[in-house]
Amino acid sequence: MDRLNSRWLRQYEAIDLLREFRNKEVLYLPNSGNAGDSLISTATMQFFRRLNISYQAITLDANVDGKTVILGGGGNFIPLYATIKNAFLRFAGRAKRIVLLPHTIRGNEDVISDLPADVLLICREIPSYDHVISVNPKCETALAHDMAFHLDPDELLVNDPDADEFQKVFLTKLADAGVTPSAFSKRAEMRFFRTDGESTGKHGSSDLDISSLFEFGVWPRNSEKSSWCFLEAIRISQAVATDRLHVGIGSAMLGKPCKLHDNSYGKNREVFRHSLRRWSSVSFVE
Repeated sequence: MDRLNSRWLRQYEAIDLLREFRNKEVLYLPNSGNAGDSLISTATMQFFRRLNISYQAITLDANVDGKTVILGGGGNFIPLYATIKNAFLRFAGRAKRIVLLPHTIRGNEDVISDLPADVLLICREIPSYDHVISVNPKCETALAHDMAFHLDPDELLVNDPDADEFQKVFLTKLADAGVTPSAFSKRAEMRFFRTDGESTGKHGSSDLDISSLFEFGVWPRNSEKSSWCFLEAIRISQAVATDRLHVGIGSAMLGKPCKLHDNSYGKNREVFRHSLRRWSSVSFVE
């Protein structure tokens, strides 16, 4: 059942939204952030390879004149963060085509209202889609699923050529945090709660914030290393509880029992409603 759901999600996005870039060259700006953002970036790069999309990873300083720019998915286009907003301010009007991969979008009315016709905003839940349409009805907007659903976990965890090296990094980071791998299997449930500004503060203590612990970057190879460690922590747990959206998505992809709590502005609830509710291993805690 879960494998069928995963396949359906991948086909939905690949066929309906991004086919125009098959066998073409693009510039790719990963969305910076924690290990959850690395999971998005790793899945995106796997997706590019499947569609034979040739990509060059760029920064905000890149020359994008006359080129196609794909902005990494995530939760950055909200008032709390600035990377995606700055990307639109720098690239809009210069690039031939800009696509924002599935995102949570809040606020930023000034930017959204001025977006040119060559921009496509892909939203990962319904409130984001409704928000964009209400601000700029003429904006090219689509509704899809988080890019992390495109991940092939076996390609990363089992077949990655650097898996042995990633394992060493994983063990070192756990040791630095004062945790042994055996602790994961001994506990009935690992608590992977966030410790930043998106926390609601309602969940009590956290065993580890693995999204922060394994934050190594979103660029090629660093992204894979971060994603490998992140997923391995989920894989060796009996069950997890979290308010980290991508711990929930990683649990779904691995078939791991997960209780998902909301974050401070409701993105977890909405992505669960739009996508994660299809996975029996993940439940949402009101």
